[in-house]
Amino acid sequence: MMYYKSSAIIFFIWIILVEQCISFPHLASKLGLKCNQPSDHPFIPPGPNDIRGPCPGLNTAANHGYINRTGITNFDELVTMQQDLYNFASDTAIVLTTLGVALDGDPITGKLSIGRQSSDVSSNSTTPPGLNGHNRFEGDASLTRNDFYLANGNNFLFNGTLFKMMYDRARENNDLFDWEAMAQFRYDRYQQSKAEDGQFVFAPPALLLYGAASFVYEVFPNGTDMVPRLNVISPFFGAQKTDCGEWRGVPERIPCNWVKRKTPYSLVNVSEQMLKLFLANPVLFGGNNGTRNSFTAYPQQLETNNQTVSGTACFIYQGILSATSLEVDAGVTEAVPVLNYLIKKLDPIFGDQFGCPSTKFNLT
Repeated sequence: MMYYKSSAIIFFIWIILVEQCISFPHLASKLGLKCNQPSDHPFIPPGPNDIRGPCPGLNTAANHGYINRTGITNFDELVTMQQDLYNFASDTAIVLTTLGVALDGDPITGKLSIGRQSSDVSSNSTTPPGLNGHNRFEGDASLTRNDFYLANGNNFLFNGTLFKMMYDRARENNDLFDWEAMAQFRYDRYQQSKAEDGQFVFAPPALLLYGAASFVYEVFPNGTDMVPRLNVISPFFGAQKTDCGEWRGVPERIPCNWVKRKTPYSLVNVSEQMLKLFLANPVLFGGNNGTRNSFTAYPQQLETNNQTVSGTACFIYQGILSATSLEVDAGVTEAVPVLNYLIKKLDPIFGDQFGCPSTKFNLT
């Protein structure tokens, strides 16, 4: 009788351990359970001198060697990684990479730090800020990172409280991090920053935050079923639940037995999802005036006649070009070369695919 009781207890404990590994795949290797990972891109936690930053997708790519594990990457490597790892279409990969390199990296060499400023990314005696640079590519009200002015400049480390907010929205929605949960969470983050951050900025390019939210249910789920549940979402964010029920950050990684989505995630797809997420809970573009809840709307808004896929894409593109000269610190990077770089790379994409008018800028 004791033998059967002991066997039952052991079996019950084993089931619990297995379930933990399903929910948190990073535990599987510790428990000796099967966890298939890309053999040519093994997970290696970042070393003390490796750079990581505010983008979970880029951190994951570096931890698996899809981009340089140091965190210093370049244009070609980034474009290739996004297609090979996440199955972004080439247009999406080029647009995202162009924005990162132009605003936070070095357009001359094509280099970019995925986090803090680094002397390894420099030319013409300037050192770009890296993706940690505030109000360039990175902005307020991100999914799992603090607003710059609410955390003494820490806009790059994982915030477990924010991940819990997102997780709670998923739990209310059949445990799915789908578009409905993410639409509500995006609205939650907007309202939170608006109420707490005196320097809150939500300019037209912030629509890209809706694109980032769409990656949670369009890019991170396992391509075998595309179901955005916690077991596949949490590893990409490096979110680990503690015994106390809180969420802490661990190095981001690809989930066990994961494969990328089957069809490329094109810029048209991204624009469709951005518009859907935005229209679920429309908000105004604008910013606070140095104090909490002192919001003033900008003249540029996504008007009803522009609430189409093409209208959304063109609204973002014009917003990026209009804001660039204000966002780029002339002491670090000259605005004109950056604008030239953006226009050269992006005009053909936004013009050919969305019919956006050629930019009003005529720079030499």
